[in-house]
Amino acid sequence: MDIKQFALLEDLNKTGSITSSAQRLGSTQSGISHTIKKLEKEWHIKLLKRTNHGVELTSEAKYLLPYMQSTLVQYTRFKEALDAINGLSTGSITIGSYSSIAKHWLPTLLQRFNQTYPQIQIHVREGDYDEIMQWIGQGTVDFGFISQSGQSNFMFLPFQKEMLYAVVCEKQTKDVMPIHELEQYPYIASEIGVDNDVSATLRQAGIQPHVICYCKEDASIVAMVKQGLGITILPELSLKGLDVNTYPLDPPAYRTLGIMYKSEDVLSAADKALIEIAKEIIEKKD
Repeated sequence: MDIKQFALLEDLNKTGSITSSAQRLGSTQSGISHTIKKLEKEWHIKLLKRTNHGVELTSEAKYLLPYMQSTLVQYTRFKEALDAINGLSTGSITIGSYSSIAKHWLPTLLQRFNQTYPQIQIHVREGDYDEIMQWIGQGTVDFGFISQSGQSNFMFLPFQKEMLYAVVCEKQTKDVMPIHELEQYPYIASEIGVDNDVSATLRQAGIQPHVICYCKEDASIVAMVKQGLGITILPELSLKGLDVNTYPLDPPAYRTLGIMYKSEDVLSAADKALIEIAKEIIEKKD
C-alpha cells in the first residue's frame, strides 16, 4: 500500500474510466488493472465495478475514499514542509467554493496569487454549503469560500456582507418586496442544503412559501422566474450580470461571505498566503 495507490483510486472516482486515469497518471490500462487486482487481494474487498459507461468505485471503496483523500492531503502537506526546508516553492491548494464566488471572486484572486507563487497548483471544487462543510470536515479541501450559516465548530473569517433580493418576472411598483408577501406567489426554491442563508431568512420571518419547483443551480432558478413560473430569493453575488428584476426585502436580509477552515493548525503557508491575498482583494471591492 502506498500513496500512489490512493491517488489512483481517487482519480478513478473522478474519471470513471481506466483509460482516462491511465492517461492522466502516465500509466497503462493493464498497469492500472494489475494494481487494482493486487489491492483487492491485499485488502480483501472489491474496489471497482463495471458500468455501462466505464467503471465506478464499489460501496466499500467509496466508504474508504474520504480517508484516502485525507491521507493524500496530509501527504501534500508533508511534501510542502519538506520543500520549504529545501528552499522550494512548490505544492498545491484545494479550495471549496460556491459557484458564484468561483465565478466572480476567484479569477482575480488566483491570478494575483499565481503571479507571486507560480509553482503552486490550485484545485477548485465547486459545491453547495453542505458539500463544502463536509469537504472541510473530511480534509479533502484546505478551506472553503462559503457563507456563515448556522453554528459550526470550524473557524470562519468574514470578508463581505451582501444583501438578499427578491427576484420576480414582472416589474413592481414598489421599491422593496415585503417578505410576508412572498406567500402570495408560487416560489422557486434552492434544493435543501444549497442555500441555507435564504432558508434561514424565511424561517426567521415565519414564512412558508408555496414551493412549486426545486433547483440546484441559481441560473436555473432565474430562468424559471423569467418564464413567469414564480418568484424567488437569491443573494446579490448570484445575481451579478443577470438581466432580471430584483428588489430588496423588507425588512432587509443579508448573508456574510468569507473563508471557513477546520483550524489554524491545518492551514499551510500557501493557504495563509492565498487567504491574505483574498482579504486584500475582496475588501477593496467593498
